[in-house]
Amino acid sequence: MSSATNAGRFNPVDIQIEKPRDSVTSRDWAFRWMVNMVISALVICVPLFALLYVGGRLDHPLIGGTIGYVVGIWVLSLLLPRMIVSNPEYTGYVTLNSFKPGDAEMVTYGPGFHMALPWEERNANGTYSLRVITREFTLTTPTKSSAITIEGRLFYNASLKFLENAVGVDKEVVEEGNIAFIDSYLITKLSEIDAEEAASKIKQIGIDLNKDFRDTPAITGVGTATPEEFEKKFGYSTAAIAIDKVILAPKVQEAIDAISEARKMNEIATGLLGISQADLAEMLKNKIITVKQVKEMLDRALVTSGNATMQLNVVEGEMAAAVASFLGQGGKGGKS
Repeated sequence: MSSATNAGRFNPVDIQIEKPRDSVTSRDWAFRWMVNMVISALVICVPLFALLYVGGRLDHPLIGGTIGYVVGIWVLSLLLPRMIVSNPEYTGYVTLNSFKPGDAEMVTYGPGFHMALPWEERNANGTYSLRVITREFTLTTPTKSSAITIEGRLFYNASLKFLENAVGVDKEVVEEGNIAFIDSYLITKLSEIDAEEAASKIKQIGIDLNKDFRDTPAITGVGTATPEEFEKKFGYSTAAIAIDKVILAPKVQEAIDAISEARKMNEIATGLLGISQADLAEMLKNKIITVKQVKEMLDRALVTSGNATMQLNVVEGEMAAAVASFLGQGGKGGKS
């Protein structure tokens, strides 16, 4: 029999994330537009008027002005890529403004077309996907009766609002930190119930985990924090958590399987005899029939029929007489 309680390979997950919008960033976009407009005007006007003046002194103002304008446009075309940040959907970009008075500033840009300061430092590592990342995990969690193994999935993504804090953070730090929160939550909740109950409530455990996760503090590599504090510090947020499978300890599962098999055999026996489970228990108690007789009947039925669906006519001899006598005496729960 299966040693795990699950609902298919993976349980369905409701992943809810907000569409990333540049408006959640703290960048001063108005200042950048103003600076780039001034730079653009100077880049065009300075060579234009300078060469216009030179051309005028040489009695060729039109030629000088034209050359100056062309030079200005050419220089602006060289500067333009440094003045613009363009990101595709679900992508963020982080630059470094080293010329800000005081400390250098990390600057975040969301999806879309944006004005940037030409002197901001950029590199390929500054691009971050805002799409959801999936990480499977396996945790061993204690319960009141025994430890269980839980398999699930963590769904997380870079947080545009705190994206500058993701710079320099390894993916492993984010994943292990979030899994530490999950582990802390499960230890707190499952320590109050038995392993069998935990296995039977896999779906509800997943629902409660997603609902309460953000309020659960945990000890991570950076100390005790809540998931929201973790998001602000490292720039990643949790989109959803799925609990896919609960695996019981082998001895516990063997006990559960044995009980389940015994109940099934009991149902088959009472069906073959045409009596209730209470009647069968009474007959065994009073030694009207024996466990050996019941076992032999089940063995014969299983050999004769692959699914053990048989009528009372499989019961013969002394056992049939005993059942008939019991029912004839008004055995409780008996069938006529």
